[in-house]
Amino acid sequence: MNKNINFELNIPGIMPFVEVLRLKSSTADISIVIIACSILQQIDFRAGLLLLSSVMIHSGGDIINDIYDRRIDRICKPNSPIVSGRMSVTTAWAFVSILYSVSIVIAASLNYICVILSILGIFIGGILYSHPKFRLKDHPILSITGLAVCFALVPAAVWSIYAPVTIDTLMVSLYAFMLIFSLAFFKDFKDVKGDINSLPLMLGVKKAAIVVSALSLFPLLPMLYLLWLYKTTAIALAIIIYLPIAISAVHILTNDPVTNGHTLKDRMLMMIFIPSLVIFSTTFFL
Repeated sequence: MNKNINFELNIPGIMPFVEVLRLKSSTADISIVIIACSILQQIDFRAGLLLLSSVMIHSGGDIINDIYDRRIDRICKPNSPIVSGRMSVTTAWAFVSILYSVSIVIAASLNYICVILSILGIFIGGILYSHPKFRLKDHPILSITGLAVCFALVPAAVWSIYAPVTIDTLMVSLYAFMLIFSLAFFKDFKDVKGDINSLPLMLGVKKAAIVVSALSLFPLLPMLYLLWLYKTTAIALAIIIYLPIAISAVHILTNDPVTNGHTLKDRMLMMIFIPSLVIFSTTFFL
């Protein structure tokens, strides 16, 4: 009985650490790792280690962003762990340090290229994106470009584990870049009331919705190129599945993207994850 009580009492202390990781966003990391493995047609425990390292790096960047965005988040996310006081700023910094340290150790267990790419990802996604001296986040286009570059590093890391870097690596990295760059703007609509700088604030909601609707089609370009290059059923299926999700997202964008901002973000995650899952499942299980 005492053990059960202690377990229940410890849950509130653990939850802020889980919440601040934003694991829902890790679907992007999973998506990019599994599509790179699918193109290579190779996967083992090392891909899992790289995925874990990637999630830690991107979660660390999210926490740094939360630390510096406390004033904004009092409006947008008043119940988030740091703003609500359930996690102190000191604890948040300590947690970031642990995440980054472990991610580098994992990368070092793979190869030196993974270490270099991990450090670059930390610098771009953690320091350049959020630190007041650089604050890419205050520039809508630069902020999304920075995020996209971070995710584009992941396929190169996967390739370095299994094969030499080739033009195929660059194409998959380009796909990752375009996927994140094109779709990451979706998340801006749900935070319009609290944001200081975002595409909807810069262009207005209606114009931003038109731009983002057009951008949602951009990931099809590298997907079509990969289809032409590899001529696989898996990629064709991914394209077919991507289109209706994109159409449903555009429908939200052309109606009320601010009110339906959370639904729009869910569509974004579906567009990022489901096509990669289809390619992965078809490649390794069919």
